[in-house]
Amino acid sequence: MRPVIAYPGVAGSFSESAAQCAFPQGETRGYATFAQAAEAAQNGAADYALLPVENSFAGAVLPTYGLLEGLQLHIVGETLRRVRHQLVALPGATIEGLRTISSHPQAIAQCDAFLATVPWARLVPSANTAISAQEVAVSGDMTRAAIASTRAAERYGLTVLRADIQTSQTNTTRFLILSREETPLAAPDKATVVFRVNDEVGALARVLASFAENGLNMSRIESRPLPETPFQYFFSADFVGAMDAAHLRGAMDKARPLTGEIRLLGVYPRGQVQNP
Repeated sequence: MRPVIAYPGVAGSFSESAAQCAFPQGETRGYATFAQAAEAAQNGAADYALLPVENSFAGAVLPTYGLLEGLQLHIVGETLRRVRHQLVALPGATIEGLRTISSHPQAIAQCDAFLATVPWARLVPSANTAISAQEVAVSGDMTRAAIASTRAAERYGLTVLRADIQTSQTNTTRFLILSREETPLAAPDKATVVFRVNDEVGALARVLASFAENGLNMSRIESRPLPETPFQYFFSADFVGAMDAAHLRGAMDKARPLTGEIRLLGVYPRGQVQNP
C-alpha cells in the first residue's frame, strides 16, 4: 500500500509539493491546520505528517514549534524545499488596481522587499498560501491578489502578476516528517531534543555544556514559551553528526538532572535541498 502523508493546506501549497517530493509514490492529503495534519498521523489516518518548521529567510514557523513539545510523534526525516513566491490574481487584474494581498504570514515575511513597493495594497494574513489563491479565485474580485506558488495559480485559474517576489533568491523551507513509529527513513545523522530548564542562574548554560562535554554537536536551538506557565520556556535543539542512539540517550541522561524535562523527538537523516 502507498503511504499516506498529511500536510497543512490544500492542493497547490508548498507543503503538498514538499510531501510529493519526499514521497514520490505516496498519497498526499491536505488538512486545514498544522494541528489537524499532525493529529492525522497520530491517530492513524495518515502514515506520516509533513510540517514546515523553519525558513532560511524568515526563521521559525511558529505553529510547528508550538506543537513539537506536545506531540506523541517521532521525527523520522526532513526535507528542504526551495520556495519561489508569485503574486497571483484573476486574469485581467493589475498590480495598480490591487487593494488586498493575502497569504500565510511566513510568505508575507519572505516577500517584504517587494511588498514595500505596493503600499496601497493591504496585507491580509491567511492560513496557507494555496488557500489564499483559492479564495481569490472564488471571490471573482479583481482587486484581490495572493502570494502563492505557480502550481496554485495554475490549479485555481489565476495569472501571475509578478514572478519570484521572494526577497531571498535562495529562499528555502525545512519540513519535518513525523510518524508514530521511531524508525528513521534512512541512516540517521541528525537528532532533535526538546527540554525545559530549572529556574535558576546558569541552568541553560550548564545543560548546553553537558551536551558538549558528551560529544553532541549542536547545530540549532530555538526557545518557545510554555502557554500555561507565563515567562517559562521550552527549548528545541538539533544535533548533527553520526547518531548512535545509545550514546545520545546516555548524554541526555547526564543532562537530565539539570533540566525540568528532556525528551528525544527523533533521530533521522539530514534533508537535501529540492528545487521547485
